[in-house]
Amino acid sequence: MITFDPLWKTLQNRGISTYDLEYQYEINPAEISRLKHNHNFTLRSVDKYCKLLRCTLEEVVEYVER
Repeated sequence: MITFDPLWKTLQNRGISTYDLEYQYEINPAEISRLKHNHNFTLRSVDKYCKLLRCTLEEVVEYVER
């Protein structure tokens, strides 16, 4: 299973809240909700977060075996 737990750690380390994602980075609240619940995302979306936060893939997603 792909999880976005590293994204939340990266955001916390950088002092970025979900409020900031929505209003400063203009991320749709529905997309933030999908991230929180580890719903499917395209690689294009993951790429967007890597570029937005200037971070690596490992700081956004990780694979966890079920």
